[in-house]
Amino acid sequence: MKRFFSSALAIALVILLVVSAAACGGATGKLKKIKSAGKITVYTDPNFSPFEFLGANSEIVGVDVEIAKAIAAELGVTADLKEGKFDSILMSLKGGKGDVAISGFTITAERRENVDFSDPYINSVQYLILPEGSDVAVLEDLAGKTVGVAKGYTGQLLLDDETSDEGTLGGANTTVNAYNSAMEAVLDLNTGRIVAVVMDEYVAKNLVASNAGLVAIELRYSDGSLASEEYGVAVPKGNEDLLAVINTVIARLKSEQKIEQWVVDFSS
Repeated sequence: MKRFFSSALAIALVILLVVSAAACGGATGKLKKIKSAGKITVYTDPNFSPFEFLGANSEIVGVDVEIAKAIAAELGVTADLKEGKFDSILMSLKGGKGDVAISGFTITAERRENVDFSDPYINSVQYLILPEGSDVAVLEDLAGKTVGVAKGYTGQLLLDDETSDEGTLGGANTTVNAYNSAMEAVLDLNTGRIVAVVMDEYVAKNLVASNAGLVAIELRYSDGSLASEEYGVAVPKGNEDLLAVINTVIARLKSEQKIEQWVVDFSS
């Protein structure tokens, strides 16, 4: 009799576990936590217009915010936006802070060592922000000059590579000044402390639109090639079910051309 009850109890526990898993949609890790909490915690640095910036009443708005809201809606939860410093967000995510990060992160092999990325949601290229009349036309023209970048952004990664001994500007005595934001770099550009700012296409165009006397051009090499890149949503490693949901949302938004429209809307 005792053995019968033990077996029955074991069966009941198995059934309970199956039912509980079904109630959570088979969710594990972060996805299970998100559904249980009723919110997805999203880290971003609101200094990257039009993707994320502070709007009215200091509310974070932008293209990436709309994508985050779409992901939250797909999960049936709310998006809880948190501010962070761009150059430390991914490591914080790896350390367990937040659920996802979306802040114009270019997908790179180096970053993939610490987090997983969604499918790309937008393509971009690096741009040069220059004073009108500048004689800088290609990357090689930065030899021996002082250039500004934003800390942690792809522009800094690119210039760090290109000014290394093996890079295009290796041994050319090019100085790279890293700023907390692209806007800070532009302020120094306006005062003549630097000759150019290297920044992502959409941000560069936005900054030039609001700063008279500046132009933005594609960053090209002397052979005509471009420094292209793709943005993705960052997720802590080992959360394939959450990543699958995010990829589904991105695919739908791209097919509906929503992301392209948001870029236009938040650039105006």
